[in-house]
Amino acid sequence: MPHLLILALPVPPPALATLGKLLEERVIETPYGPVGPWARRACTACDAELWILPYFGAPTRTDPRATLWAAKDLGVQRILAVEGMVGLDHLLTRGDMVLPIDYIDWTKHQPTTFFEKTGAGYISQKPPFCPDISAAIRDHLPQARPAIYLGDEGPRHETAAEARMFQQWGAHVRGLNLVPETYLAKELELCFAAVGIITAHGADRERARGQGEVRQATRQVLEAIPRILASLPDPPTCGCNHLQDSARQRGVLSPNWKEWS
Repeated sequence: MPHLLILALPVPPPALATLGKLLEERVIETPYGPVGPWARRACTACDAELWILPYFGAPTRTDPRATLWAAKDLGVQRILAVEGMVGLDHLLTRGDMVLPIDYIDWTKHQPTTFFEKTGAGYISQKPPFCPDISAAIRDHLPQARPAIYLGDEGPRHETAAEARMFQQWGAHVRGLNLVPETYLAKELELCFAAVGIITAHGADRERARGQGEVRQATRQVLEAIPRILASLPDPPTCGCNHLQDSARQRGVLSPNWKEWS
């Protein structure tokens, strides 16, 4: 079964060679618009094919429903996102890694469900991210600090006052690419988890000056990805792939997921 790696930070194409040989690139058409280009690589180290998708949060970004619909259409079950994040916590600085364990949704213009009419998206958000993938990240990137993620959207940065407010809410990091993706993934019974790399400080702190820390952290994450994916239990033990069992049993959802709405 193929996996999907969402890269929500710039990565030089040569660095992706560590993830396997490039087999093809394609754009996927979905009911929510086209998505791509997707790159399929033969990840021999993780004994599976790996789809890679560059992904950046912005008001004009790809509809996240299209991204997840395309992933399911490609036969993907597990999605691992790697995102550059703003460190709101003053203990975080450039190049630090975080493991999102919960989130606050501060998005305002993103779709919130595939099921506007049926209510089939009323799924528990506990746990917020896939336990199987999160556990594998902890095992292979133990330096990744557990963090509460604040999902925001561009195009502007937060203000200093907003950064302080987010901290009071309990958020450690701010990003643009994991929400609403993580709960939309649940609606399609997909596993979704993430690794964050701190690329900037919050607006209430002085700007962080880079000395290659982000490049080094990105390299470490890319090197760990095959080990993370190879260590995942098969079949999944997290239950993400059965989140709509009740809706199917009640007849709310068809056995054919492409008919869901």
